[in-house]
Amino acid sequence: MFRSLKKIFAVIALAIILHQNANATENGLTSYAAGVNTVLNGVLPPPGATQFYNYALYYVANKFAGQNGQSLMPGFHTEAFVDAPRVVHTWDMKLGPFTLSSGAIVPLFHLHASTPAGTGNRTALGDVILQPWLLNYSNPSHTFFAYLAPDVVVPTGAYSVNRVANTGLNRYALAPSLNMTWFPASAWEISMTAWFEFSSPNNATHYHSGAVAAVDYLLGYSLNHAFQLGLQGYLLKQFTDDTVNGSPVPGGGFRGQAVAIGPQLRYMWAPAAGIVLKYQHEIAVRNRPQGERLWVELCFPI
Repeated sequence: MFRSLKKIFAVIALAIILHQNANATENGLTSYAAGVNTVLNGVLPPPGATQFYNYALYYVANKFAGQNGQSLMPGFHTEAFVDAPRVVHTWDMKLGPFTLSSGAIVPLFHLHASTPAGTGNRTALGDVILQPWLLNYSNPSHTFFAYLAPDVVVPTGAYSVNRVANTGLNRYALAPSLNMTWFPASAWEISMTAWFEFSSPNNATHYHSGAVAAVDYLLGYSLNHAFQLGLQGYLLKQFTDDTVNGSPVPGGGFRGQAVAIGPQLRYMWAPAAGIVLKYQHEIAVRNRPQGERLWVELCFPI
């Protein structure tokens, strides 16, 4: 249900020093916001319906973790306030057992970053996410839902190679995902989004971030028809090297990883309308910022 904010880490896209002669680099940061998909992941609007989603996030980090989890940069601090509206329409057609949807996400950022390279603030549009087709499936008993999404990230966000804080990563990305929700019993929900991200090089810096695999997850228990409590988070692992001008970044290719976990509360005031409050604490972080996230996610039909 809540799918793909995808731009949270742009707050520090140019905040990390890689070489003494470089202002800053992407350092394996992803366009996709790991951990956004933890609510009815496989559920989309029925045929002929349109759904509005809004993802609001506050993210703060006081540490950039290095290869062994150590603090890589003294004085590092970053904060992001993000609001990302999304609209999804399901077309009034059937393809055998499948339906087809389309959507788009337009993130807006207010960013602050402090690094050894300086301090920056920026309020601007982020990189737009296009969802030209989402292939949906549900079983006859409506206990299992899934959809496949080949999302495309377009570099529409504000970017300058000389700026510490940018709302765009100045690259295209393909982020295919498989989103699933299973109700093994009436009160229980198990949801998961498995995704990859493959990005193009940043032509301003000649930096190419490596490919990433991740899983967002939820185990939820409904107290009644309106309230659900859940345990949620994500696991992320980069599986190819970052490169500069085609050469791997020294020290192991700067491959990132992270794990997050936290509680979630969902309130539904109608079958297709609800609000979610969730918190995520990041652990086991390597070559990425390590911080805390507070989300408020909302949806309703339009």
